[in-house]
Amino acid sequence: MLGFCAVLTGGLVAGGCSLRNAPPIARIAASVLSGESPLLVAFDASGSVDVDGRIVAYRWSFSDGTAAQGARVDHVFAPPSPMTYTATLEVEDDGGAVGTMQQSIEVRIAPDPGNNPPFARFTFEPTHGDAPLHVAFDAGLTSDIDGDVVLYAWDFGDGTTGSGERISHTYEAQATTNYPVTLTATDDDGASAGMTALVSVFVEVVVPIDAPTAELAASAPNRVYESPQLPSVPSLFRVTFDPEGSVAAPGHEIEVYIYTFGDGDSASMRADEPIEHTYRSGAPTHTFVASLTVVDDQGLQDSVIVNVTVVND
Repeated sequence: MLGFCAVLTGGLVAGGCSLRNAPPIARIAASVLSGESPLLVAFDASGSVDVDGRIVAYRWSFSDGTAAQGARVDHVFAPPSPMTYTATLEVEDDGGAVGTMQQSIEVRIAPDPGNNPPFARFTFEPTHGDAPLHVAFDAGLTSDIDGDVVLYAWDFGDGTTGSGERISHTYEAQATTNYPVTLTATDDDGASAGMTALVSVFVEVVVPIDAPTAELAASAPNRVYESPQLPSVPSLFRVTFDPEGSVAAPGHEIEVYIYTFGDGDSASMRADEPIEHTYRSGAPTHTFVASLTVVDDQGLQDSVIVNVTVVND
């Protein structure tokens, strides 16, 4: 026969009875669940709960021989080959009860981390005008610091494409339209990078307008992970880019900030706020060529580049 415990006034328990301590419930939130080695993961156990007390300890193990303590911890998984890890969280409450949870983390190996992608850059003339508008594009400024560019692929933004270092295209428009033109350059190691600019096509005569000015400042690289297995597993370097000096012509404003980081990654922002990027390098010294293109409300743009050099001491 089951017995019952009576809780008296003031929280006392009737004689012969005791209340059982309920174990806490462990909960894991991970910033990412998969990625390339070395993979930095932020773990958060603050969502763990204890219904009849409080949690007094958070213990982590990562199945790579390391452990940590705390409600929030960062961990870098850096295998030399693909690996799936199991992060285990153990929480203990003030009554000594323990709850656990596990989370799998998949780590891949990046292909050819030493190859620097090309820097895609093109000019075109005219940048705007009345329809039909014939535009000549020139990708002669595109370069690759550790190889050769072997493919120039164009998307003219109106449903047509083309290829070649220098190419022309005629735009037809029924109404004033800004066409995004994208160049994708591919080097002889298969790495690619792109640049996008706008061609403005009008159905009426336009008044000459001034373009914006792009400015970009880059912080000194901050090494956030020093790899002990160079060059097969790269180190990680964090850099902050600040476009604050970029300005539009009087009476206009910049609508989009387009970043290419020189390692194949890119980003697009609507505000002139600083942006962070993490570089990977297994070489003793490596220079990445980053760029910023600003586009204003007229569809005009300007670009600027900065060199970012990371050093593995």
